[in-house]
Amino acid sequence: MTLTSEKALTSDRIQETLYAFTRSQILFAAIDLDIFSLIAQGYNTHESILEQLNLDERGLRILLNGLVGIGFLEANRDRTYSLPGDVAKFLVKNTDAYIGGMVHHCKRLYENWSMLTDAVSSGQPVGGAQSLAQLETYFSELVKGLYVSNYPTAQKLSKLLGIGETAHNLEILDVAGGSAVWSIAMLERDGGSRATVIDFPSVTHVAEHYVAQHKLEDRYTYWAGDLEEMEIPDQAFDVAVMANICHTLGPVATQKALQKLAKSLKPGGKLAIVDFVPDNRRSSPGWPLIFGVNMLITTPEGDVFTGAEYEKWLKAAGFKSVALQEIETEVTAIVADI
Repeated sequence: MTLTSEKALTSDRIQETLYAFTRSQILFAAIDLDIFSLIAQGYNTHESILEQLNLDERGLRILLNGLVGIGFLEANRDRTYSLPGDVAKFLVKNTDAYIGGMVHHCKRLYENWSMLTDAVSSGQPVGGAQSLAQLETYFSELVKGLYVSNYPTAQKLSKLLGIGETAHNLEILDVAGGSAVWSIAMLERDGGSRATVIDFPSVTHVAEHYVAQHKLEDRYTYWAGDLEEMEIPDQAFDVAVMANICHTLGPVATQKALQKLAKSLKPGGKLAIVDFVPDNRRSSPGWPLIFGVNMLITTPEGDVFTGAEYEKWLKAAGFKSVALQEIETEVTAIVADI
C-alpha cells in the first residue's frame, strides 16, 4: 500500500467558474430594481420592499434569498435585511461612492462575452467595429462607472510622481482623460499646477462635472476631439498621463501616441502610463490576461501589453528611462522620462 500526501484533485474550481455567472446576474437584478437603496431608506423587510415595487411576491422573496446567498444582504433574526458595509458604501444610489454605473457597464458586456467563440474565430469585436458616435456614447457612460474605483489609484500615482512634494507648478496633459480623475488627484496635491484634458466631446462634459465637484474649474482646459487626429503643441507639458487607454488603442496606435506625447513634453518631462500589465512571458494567471480577452471582444486592435513591450516602444519614441511599479493589485504604472 502506497501512502501519498498529494491532494486529491476535485472539480471545485471548474464548477465555481461555471456558476460564477449566477452571482453577477443576481447583482444585476438587484441594481435594476434598486433593492439596496430601498433597504438603506428603511424598507428593510420583504413586505415593505414589496409595497414599493410592483413585483411577484415569490420572485422578490427568492431574489432576496439569493442576495443573502452571495453575501450582498444580511438576514436578521427579526426578519429584516441589512446591508454589508461595502454594499452600503458602493451600491446605494445618490451617494458619492456609488458604482452602479460600473454594474450597468458589466451587464452590457455580458451579452458580448457570451459570443466570445465568435470573436476568437473572427479576430474581430462582436458586432463589428463601433462608429465614432458609438464610441463617444460608450466611453461617456463607462468613465462614470470608473471614477470611484480609479480615484484612490490616481492619488497613489500622483504621490509616485512626487507631485506637490518634489514637483510643483506643472502643466499636466490628461490624455483620453475620461472623468479627469487622474489629473484631479494631481491638482489636489499641488495648488500651482494646471491640467488639460483630451477626450471626445461628450466625454469632456463628464470631466467638467467631476472637475466642478472638486472645485478645480479655473485650473482646467479641455481639448475635445480624437487623440489620433489631434495636433499637440511641442514641449508644452511637464507631465502627461495616459491611463487605461493603450489597451483600447492597440499596438500601432499606442506607438504613434507615444511618439506624439514625447514631442509634447518639455525636456525632463514625464509620461505616466497606467494599465493592466501581464508578465513578460504572459505566463502568470491573473486579471491582465483576462482583461485582454475583453479587448478582443470589444475592440478591433486592443490587447494588453507587457512591460518589455512598453519599454521598447517608449525608448523608440525617445524616452530615456522607463520604470514600472505596481500601484494597486494588478495595476501597473509605467513612468518614462524624456
